[in-house]
Amino acid sequence: MRDSVFIAVHHYQDENIVARGDLVADSYRLAVEAARSPAKYVVVCGVRFMAESVATLARPDQIVLHPEPDAGCPMADMIDADTAARTLALLREFEQDSEIVPVTYMNSSNAVKALTGREGGAICTSGNARPILAHFFSRRKRVFFLPDANLGLNTARAMGIPEGATARISRDGALPGGLVPGAAKLFAWDGYCPVHKVMTAGDVSLFRGAHPGAKVIVHPECVPEVASVSDGTGSTEGLLKTLAAAPAGSVWGVGTEIQFVERMKATFPDRAIYPIRASSCANMAKVTEANLEKALEAIRAYEASDAARQPPNAARLAETALGNFAVAVRDDERADAARALEAMVRITEGAK
Repeated sequence: MRDSVFIAVHHYQDENIVARGDLVADSYRLAVEAARSPAKYVVVCGVRFMAESVATLARPDQIVLHPEPDAGCPMADMIDADTAARTLALLREFEQDSEIVPVTYMNSSNAVKALTGREGGAICTSGNARPILAHFFSRRKRVFFLPDANLGLNTARAMGIPEGATARISRDGALPGGLVPGAAKLFAWDGYCPVHKVMTAGDVSLFRGAHPGAKVIVHPECVPEVASVSDGTGSTEGLLKTLAAAPAGSVWGVGTEIQFVERMKATFPDRAIYPIRASSCANMAKVTEANLEKALEAIRAYEASDAARQPPNAARLAETALGNFAVAVRDDERADAARALEAMVRITEGAK
């Protein structure tokens, strides 16, 4: 059975789950590469939106499972599809002489991804936000960026867009006071990642004081005040590549989820790698070796049943031994969400 199962693991997972992964990656590679696996079953060890994205892109003959259905994402919950649609309509009414498209972070519900696809936008990750934004800006379009304001604002700053050309949209849907049409290129929804928001410029300062000459790299989900005083920002894969290329004996402060930082310390023992602040993702931690094993056992039971020899569909899956482990994507969302994800892949690959 092992050849028919592909275990896809996010970088923030416990080291024991990482050791069992066929793929260990960030949210972009999980979504794209896991769905390309020839395996019949794809088990996604991460939070719920990651499993939904894989299920959206999966082949009809693939079955996607998630070991812990309760492992959600607070950031993804900071905006729903109805609120996103109302805010986009408000912005389009405000900017009547400009076209506005949504660019939605991967850390979002499938319903919000579907809205993005319907409205001509694209999904992005922390690793490809820059080429996605550049794609739309080059076509003279303004962007509604959601749900993570920090990623949107940090990326805009890195692209040389002045602070006055960005606007933060509060979670009550209100535009900032004094904003005039035509001033902003990017409108950022005021969502955030709790893991990264707790990191402060003071943490960076304290680390530099304790480790003179050290480099500091942080995830772009950190607040702009942290990103601006760091030596660089990067997606999880980007941070990994930076540390992998670092010389032996170098000293690094890393601002991201603590499981990843601890794994980097173990992976590169000849480099001194420290967290600028220990911050963990409680939802990632909900996926354990125990519930991964239960998901695999559900696959074994399912394979032994008559149901396994029938064409899969969401209604049948709910009644089989797979139970809540199976990730079913609503039919009315699948095509539009896939359109937004495929736009991400097309733009990202085209920018290389």
